[in-house]
Amino acid sequence: MARKENSSSPSNSSSSSDSRFDRDIELQIQNSRRNSAVLEGINQFSIDDDDNEDIVYSSGPGGQHIPLNTSNGAPITLKQKIYALLSSRRSKKMISIFTIITVLIWLLMVLMFARKGQMSNTNLYHPNVGSSSDAYDNVTLSNNNNNNNNHTLNEEDGGIVDPDSTDLKKMSLDDERLGLYYVFGYDLSFVDIAGSTTANDEGYYIHRSGQSEILKKASDDSYELKLYNDNSMTYNGHAYTIYLKQLSSDLKKAIVVADATQEWRHSSFARYFILDIETDTIEPVYTTKKNDIPKLSFAKFSPKFNYVTFVYEHNIYMKKLSDGTVTQITSDGSDSISNGKPDWVYEEEVLASGEAIYWCPDESHFAYIKFDDTNVPTYNLEFFKDEKYPTIEDLKYPKPGYDNPIVEVNVYNLADKSTDTVSHTDSKLGKDFVVYQVSWITKNQLLIKETNRQSRLVDVRLFDTSNKSSKIVRTINTDDYDGWYLNNGNIYVLPDSVGGYIDSVVVDYRDHLGYFATADTKEPKILTSGEWDVMSGVLGYNDKDGVVYFIGTAGNALERHVYQVGIEAGVKSLKSLDDLKLVSSYSLRVSAGGKYGYLTYSGPSLPDSKLVDLSKLANDTDEYDNSESLIKSNQVEDSLKNYQVPVKEYKQVTLDDGTSIDVIEVRPYNFDASKKYPLLVSVYGGPGSQKLSSEFSYYFDEIVSSSLESVVWYIDPRGTGGRGWKYKSFAKDKIGYWEPRDITEATKKLISEGGYIDESKTAIWGWSYGGFTTLKTLEYDHGDVFKYGMAVAPVTNWLLYDSIYTERYMDLPSNNAENYEKNSQITDINAFKNVERFLIMHGTGDDNVHFQNTLHLVDKFDLHTVENYDMFVFPDSNHNIAYNNANTIVYDKLFNWLEHAFEGMFD
Repeated sequence: MARKENSSSPSNSSSSSDSRFDRDIELQIQNSRRNSAVLEGINQFSIDDDDNEDIVYSSGPGGQHIPLNTSNGAPITLKQKIYALLSSRRSKKMISIFTIITVLIWLLMVLMFARKGQMSNTNLYHPNVGSSSDAYDNVTLSNNNNNNNNHTLNEEDGGIVDPDSTDLKKMSLDDERLGLYYVFGYDLSFVDIAGSTTANDEGYYIHRSGQSEILKKASDDSYELKLYNDNSMTYNGHAYTIYLKQLSSDLKKAIVVADATQEWRHSSFARYFILDIETDTIEPVYTTKKNDIPKLSFAKFSPKFNYVTFVYEHNIYMKKLSDGTVTQITSDGSDSISNGKPDWVYEEEVLASGEAIYWCPDESHFAYIKFDDTNVPTYNLEFFKDEKYPTIEDLKYPKPGYDNPIVEVNVYNLADKSTDTVSHTDSKLGKDFVVYQVSWITKNQLLIKETNRQSRLVDVRLFDTSNKSSKIVRTINTDDYDGWYLNNGNIYVLPDSVGGYIDSVVVDYRDHLGYFATADTKEPKILTSGEWDVMSGVLGYNDKDGVVYFIGTAGNALERHVYQVGIEAGVKSLKSLDDLKLVSSYSLRVSAGGKYGYLTYSGPSLPDSKLVDLSKLANDTDEYDNSESLIKSNQVEDSLKNYQVPVKEYKQVTLDDGTSIDVIEVRPYNFDASKKYPLLVSVYGGPGSQKLSSEFSYYFDEIVSSSLESVVWYIDPRGTGGRGWKYKSFAKDKIGYWEPRDITEATKKLISEGGYIDESKTAIWGWSYGGFTTLKTLEYDHGDVFKYGMAVAPVTNWLLYDSIYTERYMDLPSNNAENYEKNSQITDINAFKNVERFLIMHGTGDDNVHFQNTLHLVDKFDLHTVENYDMFVFPDSNHNIAYNNANTIVYDKLFNWLEHAFEGMFD
């Protein structure tokens, strides 16, 4: 339903500039119906990371420097203007002067008030990230072994606000939209320097400042090179606003884009140019015979930066940079056949990318995936804006049991301009097998991970260009751990000096790392093991120390810690690079040679980001504390002192059958257990997902707690992630069964044990899979525990969702008919009559969870005379509901509807 289980958050992404480019695409299309309000930054509830064990709800638009206008001249939001203002150097100087004057006035006022005895208690909260004092200031977590496994932080440890402070405001959606609760990060992406080793690694990285891209390096704080003077550049008399896509290894050229239009979640169309950094000029990657500059699907440098490959109208082209010649590699591209660019379902559910070209390291070959959607059924998306008749957009969208795309991996030989198709004569996966990964292990050996259509049986295939042989080198049967297959990070290929690769492997029902010494090695050397999970694979390699870096869980499922492990020493060399005694969540990016790391502490206290020498960090626990913070203008700490900030607490509730369920409780400011509070249960519940997090975040649910003085519970039922396959595999073949039962029973038990919930004011809500979970819970509960519910963009029948996601967890409908019928759709329609009232909202242009889901359910409501619900539709909005101010409206309606429910206006 989205990205990958265990996939990285934005802050955990690779060192390339692709993630920055994706953000730039969003900035250029603010008014497009495809715009998703900076996608998962602003609207964290619609991210669809159902299978993502490492969901990270980012703290706002992570350090983006946003232009004051979009490419079509439309004004940006106030929040974006504020951040753009704070990002410019000139503004910073003015703000500094203003701040000094303000501080002097404030000091004078403080002295006056102090003399009159009117000075109230001051805030004692001083974040000391990474130190022993950093132990959940307003969020408490514990690993106690009592029945409920909950623990409250001692008051002497302080908090974001002083409990005795007066005149504090309630948190609000309006202030959230101004960015007053966001931590704006530092925009940093390491540059991929070919041939980098730890010894020669200078840690080159790109930082955006205002409208400029600045090249810097970790080894020299004074080094700074502006890649272009202005992001408005002219070619043949036409002005373009450009954004960086990729920088060449010699730091002399770059691929930049302009006029971008988003297609689906990861894909877009844009005009691509090659920027000469020394001359500050651009030339198009490709022009037509009419000398037009067409929009391409993407363009990227080859590993040694001698070529650019790009996709235009579903065909692959290659440009030789030395002489500018362009070679068309494929010619059969069409609306049904795509070369090197994924179709909708592969982009959304398999590759999490809009690109499918894979270069050999020596540039002798490149591989690509060909997607044939000829027999895939078409879903017609309707769009209504400004037209007398709806615009129909044909979307190739396979549903469970219907034809999937047929794919093949092809390898192009640059020397003789030939193309070979990787053969599958020994395969038992079926003709509609799924390709999950393609990776060059050596210059001649291509490794391919492919599964049957249900993602249950995995073949690891090796193709050798020297003799064009294709063979299966190992097979994974996911029944061995009662699960399914989904990428947990990409294969990490080690340098030739070491050889082999590292891949994710399952050890005793936990995700860990295994080292495969050669491309055809069958059994790995186990590098990590234990009752915890490796998240998203290997992030980098340090050849000097012979270690790889990665993120893993520890303590409990909510935490994310940084580790290293040696290739030679293996398990016994495992070492944490942060303090495991502290509840915390970290992410890491690693420089090209593995010497430097961009280490981000993301919670539970105020986030911080620093550039560190990873070898020093491993040997000196003070390295992080002594490194300079890269977050310079964080106003959140001061801002939150003015609000009634809720307190968070981690709990485990034990159900009657002995199963422990993870819960985070959000309690309103000045909570009094002797009083009765309204309750909102916020859910997601998808296989392998995690709603709970130890990250710093104050969004919709926290605003509800503060403003409506209510308790909020986040609950992760059986089948969710972070606790290994024994917990996650409850979802196998039974989507819709455990979610409502666990959520209802956990809620019932917590209400009984706590005694502070007003049982007439209980609500549940969720978006996407969370919307499905909400509706299934209302159906299961019959209005007993939950009186109200809010479902946004819900799946209502998994036979209506896409095949690859659904069959991964539910198998084919023909193999699992009973569970498809009983559990994976809403069937007990009369149960909703017992609910006090509920709300459903959906965007009509949703390419992911089609509006069809809501219409089918509403039709059933009509047939059964169910009338106790409200419905709101957002024209042309996609799954994130952001088109034409819809993102503001959807949250306003959620908040206002819930306020009416808690005030008894629906009685």
